[in-house]
Amino acid sequence: MQDGKRKIHSIQFLRFIAASLVVLFHAHLAISNRLNPSPADDYELYLFGFGAVGVHIFFVISGYIMVLTNSQPGKSFDAPRFFKKRIIRIYPIYWLLAALYVLVNSIIGDGYDFSFYELIAALLLIPGNAPLIIGPAWTLSFEMYFYLIFGVAMLIGLLRGIFLLSAFFFLMIVFGMVAGPFQQPLEMLTSSLLIEFLFGAWIAYFTINWKLPRWLGTCATISSLGLFGAGIAIGFESLPSVIIWGIPSAFLILGVVVMEQYHMPQFVKNLSPLGDSSYTLYLAHILIITLLIAASKTAGLSFIPILVMTVIFTIVAICLSHWFHLKIEAPMTRVLTGWSERVSQFRIARPN
Repeated sequence: MQDGKRKIHSIQFLRFIAASLVVLFHAHLAISNRLNPSPADDYELYLFGFGAVGVHIFFVISGYIMVLTNSQPGKSFDAPRFFKKRIIRIYPIYWLLAALYVLVNSIIGDGYDFSFYELIAALLLIPGNAPLIIGPAWTLSFEMYFYLIFGVAMLIGLLRGIFLLSAFFFLMIVFGMVAGPFQQPLEMLTSSLLIEFLFGAWIAYFTINWKLPRWLGTCATISSLGLFGAGIAIGFESLPSVIIWGIPSAFLILGVVVMEQYHMPQFVKNLSPLGDSSYTLYLAHILIITLLIAASKTAGLSFIPILVMTVIFTIVAICLSHWFHLKIEAPMTRVLTGWSERVSQFRIARPN
């Protein structure tokens, strides 16, 4: 994650942490339900359910990254290039992994049952159909919606664009509260989760334009941890998720970004490269967990304690996903980006 030539290690680190939390949650749940003969108790399942907060951290980070990477002084916003980069970043690796999901699940006898229309809708990340192949892909519908509205809003400038983006999302949310509930896609288009992208966008704008005091970063980070703890204590479902998890996620992003301007722990810098593979980890971990459960059953490893297996599964998923990112995702993205740039240059240079 770049700000000029400065790498935002804290954001990369949090991307890794957010993806890992989701993996821990899903790995523990799958092992408890499908592998271990003595399922985890409700309290343990509840605590691991906290891993779902990774999605909310991702949404705030997405808002932050979009503003950060499109705020170069004196450089006008290039909407076609922005949309091409987002499409190349999201779809090709998603399609490749979706094909692997379909192949592997068909081989192990757990195939999919959906129509051709549903298949195409899932591959296009249409709301309501996005999770048909890769369950966590429901969040990608939100991401693509955010990118679409963000790209349009930025045509009028950064600050005015963020205001327009905020006004549009809030109007849609109010519409949903008044006229809803809706079915998809209106359910997503009016979801309060959209506020989490706005949190990130405004955090980026303020931290780009002002050097905020160190004490603010410290207080924001401590507040986020306290709010996360309070959310666990009072119950995940006691308040809307944008409040119970979105607000502390925003405090966390604000805190670590501000603190990095003054000091960054070495372990954050060391682990930040794993943030590059967080997207692959997020998409691939269910498939990896499925394969690991099948292998564990074959090897007769169901006697191993759930917590131990959860840690092992998570580490394996992180390592395999990072390898996949380095060997497949990153090279493929570079090739497609280069091809896209060459096509654009050819069209510009081509005589009328």
